[in-house]
Amino acid sequence: MFRNLKLWQKLAIAGALAAIPMFTLMFLFLRSRDEQIARTRDELAGMDYVLSVRNLLEHLPRHRSAASAVLNGDHSMRGELLEAQSQVENAVAAVDLADKKSGKELGTTATWDSIRLRWADLKSRVLNLSPEESYGRHTRLIADILAQVRLVGDRTGLTTDPELATFYLAENLLTQMPESSEYLGQLASIGSGIAARQKMSAAEEAQVRFLNRQIGTSVELFERNFQSAFSYDNELRKKLEGMVTTASGSAAYLRNVAQQELLDANSITVQPRNYIEAGNSAVDKVWKLYDLAAVNIRDLFAQRLDRLTSQKWTQLAVALSLLGLSALFIFQIQRGITLQVRSMSRTFQEINKGDLEARAEVHGGDELGIMAQRTNEMLSNTTSLIQSREERDRIQQSIQKLLDEVSGVAAGDLTKEAEVSAEVTGAIADAFNYMLAELRAIIGNVQKTAAEVNRSALSVQSETETLAEGSQQQSAKILAATGSIESMAHSIRSVAETARAASSVAGEALSGALAGGDSVRKTIEGMTAIRQQVQETAKRMKRLGESSQEIGEIVQLISDIADRTSILALNASIQAAMAGEAGKGFAVVAEEVERLSERSTEATKRITTLIKSVQTDTNEAISAMEATTREVVGGSQVAGEAGERLQHIESVSRRIAELVGSIAHIAQDQAQGSETVAKAVAGVSHATQTTAEGARQAAAEIRSLAALVTQLNQSVSRFRLPAAQVSLKS
Repeated sequence: MFRNLKLWQKLAIAGALAAIPMFTLMFLFLRSRDEQIARTRDELAGMDYVLSVRNLLEHLPRHRSAASAVLNGDHSMRGELLEAQSQVENAVAAVDLADKKSGKELGTTATWDSIRLRWADLKSRVLNLSPEESYGRHTRLIADILAQVRLVGDRTGLTTDPELATFYLAENLLTQMPESSEYLGQLASIGSGIAARQKMSAAEEAQVRFLNRQIGTSVELFERNFQSAFSYDNELRKKLEGMVTTASGSAAYLRNVAQQELLDANSITVQPRNYIEAGNSAVDKVWKLYDLAAVNIRDLFAQRLDRLTSQKWTQLAVALSLLGLSALFIFQIQRGITLQVRSMSRTFQEINKGDLEARAEVHGGDELGIMAQRTNEMLSNTTSLIQSREERDRIQQSIQKLLDEVSGVAAGDLTKEAEVSAEVTGAIADAFNYMLAELRAIIGNVQKTAAEVNRSALSVQSETETLAEGSQQQSAKILAATGSIESMAHSIRSVAETARAASSVAGEALSGALAGGDSVRKTIEGMTAIRQQVQETAKRMKRLGESSQEIGEIVQLISDIADRTSILALNASIQAAMAGEAGKGFAVVAEEVERLSERSTEATKRITTLIKSVQTDTNEAISAMEATTREVVGGSQVAGEAGERLQHIESVSRRIAELVGSIAHIAQDQAQGSETVAKAVAGVSHATQTTAEGARQAAAEIRSLAALVTQLNQSVSRFRLPAAQVSLKS
């Protein structure tokens, strides 16, 4: 059937077969691009959901801080509480819309419904809760919202983005920055309650210290992620570096306020509103950085989507252009061959009709063109030899016979030979037979060589494709292993960081326990000294009371003397009056004595009143000192018990510090080892990818070679060789 097809049909079939591998590769490429585009669109959808949750994560901690201040007695924050509650309601409504749009696909609807119902319950009961219960319920609700954000990141591929710049940005947006904001919000909430009460318990002090350290660690982590992203995209550095510095500086300011105003201060004087404003400012800076980073990561995703779409259509256009050029090239080849063969065929037909002047048109300089040119020369020589009509008829008959004999050659049948006779056409027949013999040899060698090359090419193609497929599978497995090892290394680094932080916390706890023990011992010593001083002061106050009584007796005596002096002065006045003129001077003295007696009486009354007041105050002071002495004795006993418990805490803290230090050292060694393994596997992955790419290129080249050999076989298959040469070739 294939032999009966025309030349252009054979070339068309050969071109279609050659296009099959190209169509296959183009299909695989387009499918890969479509998968990448679909993943990028999923990540954009995930970012839309995460950004809808962003306002909820910002305003719910503010609601917690305001509620803490109100429940601890600062009712001036009630307006702030109502405003934060309204903002949280708006944020919940925004997340509702996002969840209705894509919650079913992401599988987040059930968890979001639970969060929404718990918020409604908390909102209705917030002013009836204790400060501790309000803080705990707020914090657990925020933790569940953060888990919701991470779930969306996992479901949409944000946590495993293949490009490192967007990977580190997504890590910050999904985990590090919300956690930093939450720690800042917790520190603002606890600090506002402490500021409202103007006092701080030991548990609150420990929690403030813990949050201070956690804020430092989380801020350091998101700064490190930003720097990693900047190393892969310098444009991000220009856009975000200033805001990163501002946000970290604001967080550091809140930590300093908590350290100086709450932890290091002798007395707490900071106002709740001022403290909350410092916390809100730090959280605002972090969320402004969050918004700017979100805009940039969305821009990167949009650019990637445009780039992938452009690559898809560009590659499709290039592939179709190559196919078009290949089809045009095959068409030109077919057209050249067909034109030349048709021209020669028409020439032979015209000569067969008796037109010896007919000549074939030469359409090129290839083998067929040369054959047409030689045929024209042969016809010219033959025509010049014809002298008469009879000779022309005879020659024409010879030519007709020669044409009949060689007509099969035009169809590809090389088994026939022209009969060599003594006529004019005998030399032509002999030359044609010689040419035919050479053509048989050439065609035989070509077919043999083409068959061998075809077999070799098919064998090499099969082996190369197998090698390429194995290399690709190996590369995929190594890439998967690399991702797992990098994830494991990241987890181990997180464990190491946590262990170092825990070691630091344990060390600080041990230092705090030791300092607490010293403080309690000094307190016991001070209270013992106070008790001794109070007892000594009580004795002195008792002696002062006794002295006051003695002074009272003396004052009473002075009062009696004043009374008697007054009587004496009265008597002296009477006697002076009785003496007449001689007693006038004595009367003046008597009047002075009377006035002195009256002043003495008034003074004694005032002294008596003061002494009674002093005695009353002295008795009250003695009673208060006795009560104080009893309180000091009880406090000394409690401090002694606290000292014993702190000694036990010191021993436990010392053991914990040793164990946590050992864990931190081991985790650090594991982190270093996992990083080394990850680098080694990454190197192997790169080498394997290079090998796979080389194998794919080799397979493509061999497929091209096989296609060319197939075309060559198809071109020469129409020639038939004698049986002897066929058996020799096989």
